[in-house]
Amino acid sequence: MTKANQPAKRKGGRPSLSEVAKIDARILVAATALFLEHGVDGTTFEAIANKANVSKPTLYARYSTKSDLFEAMIRVNVTSAMPSIADLSEGLSTQDTLRLVGQKMIREATKPIPLGLMRLYITEAPRHGVLIREVDYIGREAAVVMLSEAIVPTLNSDAIDHARLIADKFIDMAFIPYLMRMLLGDTESSLDQRIDDAILCLKSLKLID
Repeated sequence: MTKANQPAKRKGGRPSLSEVAKIDARILVAATALFLEHGVDGTTFEAIANKANVSKPTLYARYSTKSDLFEAMIRVNVTSAMPSIADLSEGLSTQDTLRLVGQKMIREATKPIPLGLMRLYITEAPRHGVLIREVDYIGREAAVVMLSEAIVPTLNSDAIDHARLIADKFIDMAFIPYLMRMLLGDTESSLDQRIDDAILCLKSLKLID
């Protein structure tokens, strides 16, 4: 085979897209573990790089500050904590949809890692108030969007604003109180009862039938 007919060699040193995705995932998994164990201030880029088995330049190329990495870590964990609603049965009432999706959403949000992250936010709030408020907005907005998209088909009209109002009130009435009980270690608190009480309140406010 002549030199001209030889296949071109892949350029060395440049990772494939799948390799890049794996590196990104390792960084975020490492950051989650270290932030949970040591807090934001107690975690260094060097420790994250070592745990993720990447170089510090690789880490800095993706995240120039610890706040950037913290926010990215939160976004990934918020997304992973949101259950899929693709398998919802058709013809469910608004109440049944709130019960089903609300329960799935709240149970995912109160698993060990999301619950640990919530405790971390509370701990870090005095030192990183602006960032924690942004994190809170990210999580709440994701929950409102998921819940409102699930209940829109159950309403008499395509009223996304009305669906968002229902979702917002449901989160305040069911999700937040239950989350607070879980943060305090109250494992006896009844999620089903919280959801039923929230639905009764929404009915009394004439937000749902």
